[in-house]
Amino acid sequence: MSTPPIQMSGLVSGLDTASIIDQLMAAEKIPRTKITNDQAIDNKKVSIYNDLSTKLTALKTANDDLSSALTWIDTQTVESTDTTKFTVSRTGGAPPGGYDVSVDQLASAERQTWSFTSPTADGQMVINNADGTPRSTVDLRAGATVDDAVSAINGATGGNLYAVNVNGSLVLSAKTTGASSGFSISGAGAGSQTERIAGTNAKLTINGTQYERESNTIKDAMPGVQFVLKGKTAAGTTEALTVGSPGPDKDAITTKVKAFVSAYNDVVTAGRGALTDTPVVNATAADDIVRGSLFGDSGLNDMLSSFRSTISAAVPGLSGTLRSLADIGISTGASTSGGTINQDALDGKLTLDETKLSTALDADPLTVRSLLGGTANVNGFAQQFRNVLRNYQGSTGLIQARITSTNSDLSDLAAKLTTFDARMDSKQQLLTKQFTAMETAMANSQAAGSKLSSFTAS
Repeated sequence: MSTPPIQMSGLVSGLDTASIIDQLMAAEKIPRTKITNDQAIDNKKVSIYNDLSTKLTALKTANDDLSSALTWIDTQTVESTDTTKFTVSRTGGAPPGGYDVSVDQLASAERQTWSFTSPTADGQMVINNADGTPRSTVDLRAGATVDDAVSAINGATGGNLYAVNVNGSLVLSAKTTGASSGFSISGAGAGSQTERIAGTNAKLTINGTQYERESNTIKDAMPGVQFVLKGKTAAGTTEALTVGSPGPDKDAITTKVKAFVSAYNDVVTAGRGALTDTPVVNATAADDIVRGSLFGDSGLNDMLSSFRSTISAAVPGLSGTLRSLADIGISTGASTSGGTINQDALDGKLTLDETKLSTALDADPLTVRSLLGGTANVNGFAQQFRNVLRNYQGSTGLIQARITSTNSDLSDLAAKLTTFDARMDSKQQLLTKQFTAMETAMANSQAAGSKLSSFTAS
């Protein structure tokens, strides 16, 4: 193990050598601050780029949704005039119009009540189908109670029954409805049957034609419409079912457009924030040092300008009054309002006039679909914007290239800092050795002088 150099700390020379070394090293380390500041700035850039990358990915998703076939699937309204009697939902294309509907009978499950006889020996209760063939078995121990039987039946697989204890009787109900839901029990615990209420089928009449099904949920009485029966209609009366004409789902389309506007504005907010963040001159505080890391960046400026140009441009190949996003209510809005500057409009943020979009969808849904890019083999806005967006988003876009480049710079700075610190350590060790040698030499000189004076005196 090497012995560290003796530090005299000016005991002989009277100099504060440790302080002198610290001051000399402080001067030598001034360039280190520049390296660490560059690291902080580059880390801030990477943070901004990563945030932009996330927002651009969300924008791509929202833009793709504008052209997705799922967004433009036709829908229809289906309505019941009395939802206490039946509710309806659309499952596919349904014939539009009005229909007279009556609920003549609700589907019910078979229910049976049995006296329970506690078994004197271990045995099995057998659950049978309506035709008497065995369906499932339940093990019962000697002395089992009706509650034991209820628990065993409810926990059995394949029994397809609910069991409950009602005043000491075993009440069983089928888990399915319909006239075919019958069953019986035999064997251990089964006494005599005291009540049986047979299951019934649901009966639904639509415009004079009756449909009988085992369930109260009926999917095949009318194409594209599912009925859920809730209660019987009065004899001789009907309720109305109204099926609207097929058309675009305005709510779904509006939701997708709003999502695009929101994602676009998120990118603009992040981009403008980075571009307008002004640097602090002679900054010393950590937050101030990283201010303005991307102030006036040409790449971000070009990106936002390209986006804005595409947003405001007309879609080629369309005629009539619906040719651009502004025609269906998507724009940056007015730059001034009531004499007040609208900074969001100046920054290029979008607004959506939902009334204008709704009017356009009502008047000419096919053109709106083509304009937004939802028509096959037609290059609408979504396709044009996608072509611009790919220059900046994704693994081959500008933002990812900037992230890769800046991370490479950070690696170089880390290596540079390691080399610099190693050089400073060597420098400090050298200065310590030099001052220690000086103090040692002066101490030796003083000792020799003292010895000579003592000799002369003697």
